[in-house]
Amino acid sequence: MNRFSGFTPETYTFLMELAFNNNKAFFSANRERYTKEVKKPLWELAEMLLPTMLSIDPKFNPRISSIVSRINRDTRYSRDKSPYRSNLWLAYRWPGQSLSESLCMYFEISPEGYGYGLGMYHTNAPMMQKLREHAAADPAGFEALLYAPCMQRYAPSGEAYKRDRFALPDAIKPYLNRKSISFCYENSSVLPTMRPELFDEVKSAMLELAPLYRYIVGV
Repeated sequence: MNRFSGFTPETYTFLMELAFNNNKAFFSANRERYTKEVKKPLWELAEMLLPTMLSIDPKFNPRISSIVSRINRDTRYSRDKSPYRSNLWLAYRWPGQSLSESLCMYFEISPEGYGYGLGMYHTNAPMMQKLREHAAADPAGFEALLYAPCMQRYAPSGEAYKRDRFALPDAIKPYLNRKSISFCYENSSVLPTMRPELFDEVKSAMLELAPLYRYIVGV
């Protein structure tokens, strides 16, 4: 296994150029750049993180090809027919589930910056209802996780219901009156991603988020 040494300025140059030349001719002419500057470091980072991620949840799919996002977009149900994406990610999730129905722990890069966290890509009503029931039975436990000092840098997000639909303690209600929930750290600079120490940053973040992940997913 090769060790992750960081992304490079060329990583982001390629992604920016792809955003402005989102067509098969450009990608075919620059496939080697993509493989060397984007795919290779993503795979290396995914492989180095895998032991930590499996210690968080042994049910995570260990296949690197399932963890690293594909550069090709699925345009079947989208009005945007651009064939490629300029943001790429690692998503650790259970096998047999699509990204839209999973609770993921993730890392992402784009020309605008990078980020990581945990969450649901789309609405997951059964998981959210299970979380509400768990939190209603143990509000102090959920509150302790939400307000832990390490969680202050992760911004909560997720589409909220227009009306207050659930009888829950005020301290946790804003997090659960939602159709989905995520906790995300975002950095508008790509410079930290160009260092080998990015691995340590992301590993530490995943371990910080692990107790909340386990609470939500019920591991």
